[in-house]
Amino acid sequence: MPAKKKSVTTPLHLLQQLSHSLIEHLDKACSQAIKDAESALAKLQKQRGKAQDKLTKARAKLDEAGSMGKTKAQTKARSRLGELEESLALLQSRQSETLTYLADLKRDAEQSLKLAQGIRKVADDADKALRAQQQAT
Repeated sequence: MPAKKKSVTTPLHLLQQLSHSLIEHLDKACSQAIKDAESALAKLQKQRGKAQDKLTKARAKLDEAGSMGKTKAQTKARSRLGELEESLALLQSRQSETLTYLADLKRDAEQSLKLAQGIRKVADDADKALRAQQQAT
């Protein structure tokens, strides 16, 4: 049988619980958003590395086809090379956008947590007021 939650008996208790909950959720949300963005960045970096490897191999095939005088193979290799260069450019662009987003996100998270200091003060003041009430009774 689940344990009953402690009931909120006064507005001061409610203020205390809400402020603690808000701070906790804000901390978790900021941390998770940064973690997710860093994960996306790592994924893009991995994809970019693979695309770079494919590009290197495609250039080698083009050189090989050129040295053997195979025009059909050269045309195919040039086409593949163009596709890979476009893909790599797109990945680089996305990586750059993600880096910018991550920097903005970190700045916003830091600012949000700094602003939340006012909420922490409210929580501390509510804690003090509740302790004072308990000592008075």
